[in-house]
Amino acid sequence: MNNVLRQLIFNDQVSLTLADTTAAVNEGIKRHGFSPRQAEIFGSVLSAAAYMSACLKEKTGQITLTLQTDAGEVCVSGNQQLHLRGYLDGFEAEDRQTEKTEQAEAGQIGEGSLTVVRDDGYSRPFVGSCGVWAKRGVDESVEEYYRISEQLPTFLRTTVKIENGECVFAGVAVLQPLPFADEKTLEALPKGEALLQIAKDMQTMGLEGAARKYFPTDVNAATWKEARYQCHCSREYLAEVLTTVGRAELKKIIQEDGCVKAHCHFCNTDYVFLDGDIQSIFEKQGK
Repeated sequence: MNNVLRQLIFNDQVSLTLADTTAAVNEGIKRHGFSPRQAEIFGSVLSAAAYMSACLKEKTGQITLTLQTDAGEVCVSGNQQLHLRGYLDGFEAEDRQTEKTEQAEAGQIGEGSLTVVRDDGYSRPFVGSCGVWAKRGVDESVEEYYRISEQLPTFLRTTVKIENGECVFAGVAVLQPLPFADEKTLEALPKGEALLQIAKDMQTMGLEGAARKYFPTDVNAATWKEARYQCHCSREYLAEVLTTVGRAELKKIIQEDGCVKAHCHFCNTDYVFLDGDIQSIFEKQGK
């Protein structure tokens, strides 16, 4: 299902991206069992990562977005095919009497940093970061990252609506002026609450409907992609990783624990390797 729309607007001076990330957020909730508060934060970070992934040019391109604060950590990884995966630890403010909970309900995510690692398939990945402050949410932090680390004015708003433990809608609306955009165009761009309203209206209007209403243009000229939650871990991949530990060390683990366990944080999957599995892995490699 195509759920990411990208198009040039304002006489090709601005890049518009609208994405519906509902299905991907729900898959994350299903795999990790997030609370409503956790799902909201995870959904915002995943939606921002969906946009960043859509900007990758090379087929081997990958991007990782990590938010680390004193309230918790979220990490979402995506590639050029818009296969997204991620995990979250913390952000569990359940006691409504605590100061942290009041901050969480106000949309605050604590203090810390936002780090982006972008691998375009070249010799060295690009790493950028910015600070995250007490009164700054996910959206403002991503905008600050683009301003500081990439020197690109970028206006982004995510929306995540959770009801009864399920994401009924999640999406992101992004406007990124090109370097030659004029001042008149920059002043006319919807930002902040105005851009957030566009993101929210995508739930009822759809991506095309929102694009037509707010940016009268030929939607037929838009490019479409599909973003979905998909981890690229596998038993075979982890078997390769285990060989780097060494046969003797793995046998020692089996003697002590009865098996070797490998866990993928991104999809919350456990892989169990018994003694026979370890022997088979090394025999196949002729070791």
